[in-house]
Amino acid sequence: MNTELAIQNDLGMSLAEAVGVTPQSGERRTASLPRVNLMHTGIMGNIDVNGKSIKTEVVPSGSFKITRGEDDVVYATNPTIRIFAIRQQFSKWDAKEEVMNKTVMSNDLKGDLKDNLGTFNLGRPSGYIQDWDSVPEKTKDLIRSIKRKKILFGQLTAAGVTDEAGNVVDAITDMPFYFEVPTSSIQSLDFAVNALGRKNILPIQCNFKLGHKPGGETWVTLTLEYDGKVELQPEDQETLHNFLAYITTQNEYILNEWAEKNKESISDDDAAIVAEFVNVEEAE
Repeated sequence: MNTELAIQNDLGMSLAEAVGVTPQSGERRTASLPRVNLMHTGIMGNIDVNGKSIKTEVVPSGSFKITRGEDDVVYATNPTIRIFAIRQQFSKWDAKEEVMNKTVMSNDLKGDLKDNLGTFNLGRPSGYIQDWDSVPEKTKDLIRSIKRKKILFGQLTAAGVTDEAGNVVDAITDMPFYFEVPTSSIQSLDFAVNALGRKNILPIQCNFKLGHKPGGETWVTLTLEYDGKVELQPEDQETLHNFLAYITTQNEYILNEWAEKNKESISDDDAAIVAEFVNVEEAE
């Protein structure tokens, strides 16, 4: 039995479903999972040139910020990643409460996704809007304020890693991470993943070298360059399990928030019936 078949048999789903790609035909974090961000602006600092202190960009824009802990932040310009899973969700920043509201993570955004506000899709209307002009301005503003996210889970390797002062630190090898891809970069991600699909290759079966290109005067967009195929190994099964467990934990937090906010709107009898249906579905 090959490694791919062994993994999907153990998961009870196809490898493509687990990764979160379709084959071609209140916020909570886990401290042990580092976060990657694409930087739109660089970090200025001073360097010594012939005895003179010169102010310059010590971490260039387009670098990738890697947060491994509260006081453990490093930077890399062209890290290599291997994507184990891709998920999507809606999110909306609440400036008053200073919190990011969000839905559960899903393979796609086609259905009604529960959120931590106790609603669906953060109040965003579901389905395709055929006549945008007929939509009330208040609804348009709400839709514009809700961001579509694609979230990558995988392993990252990087050389030439620096701290915020530009000092070289230890290289990174196969570090687990999650990366909330900016809305402006989703098209680049989709293009790279779809190109793999046309070759019947899943993201977990290759490496990508990350980079950036100008997107505007004050921002950059993500680039992903195919960097070679990777053979699946037995240990990849445990790695994929860990990412799926992380996703489940984050979704359970959102679902609990949703249930708490809807507790008063459902009777005990109705709740018992819903629970019975859930138990039946799980049994099946």
